[in-house]
Amino acid sequence: MWRCAGEQVATLDGELAQQQRAWFADPLRRLETIPGVGPIVAATAIAVFSDITRFPDAKHAASYAGIVPATYQSGDRDAHGRITKRGAAELRAMLCQAAHHASGPDHPLHPYFAQLCTRRGYKLAVIAVAHRLCRIMFAMLRDGRDFDLSKLAVERGPFERKVVRLYRRKRATVANR
Repeated sequence: MWRCAGEQVATLDGELAQQQRAWFADPLRRLETIPGVGPIVAATAIAVFSDITRFPDAKHAASYAGIVPATYQSGDRDAHGRITKRGAAELRAMLCQAAHHASGPDHPLHPYFAQLCTRRGYKLAVIAVAHRLCRIMFAMLRDGRDFDLSKLAVERGPFERKVVRLYRRKRATVANR
């Protein structure tokens, strides 16, 4: 009886794996085009967001992940605190792990990370990049597009100062202002 149950469980696991590959292959591949996002982070994002149409925009998706600052309002006063940590703890942890990759100079989000790290500290920079990654993932799943570097407002190339960097923020032109 135990052997029969084990065989049935193995059969069901195989069928579920085939269905999962068929349904989630394209979104998984799409999310894995983001630098620093691997199959585990992508699968976690797909599992948490599941039906992407239930969120009206990326802000609500980030709020669902609990990676937005708490807001304290009274009259004209509007203060922001630490992140809310309400929502999917698994996704929040995976986004923070993916955001740690932005500390490397060859990551497209490194210019934002370095600037925030200098001004506000490493931990806050990791949370800010994780928030940005969450919003990028939501937009990619909603629009059905692959990761596009031109949407980040960063340039690619070997820029030389004292340190050679692969990416930097685009400089604002007169037409963009």
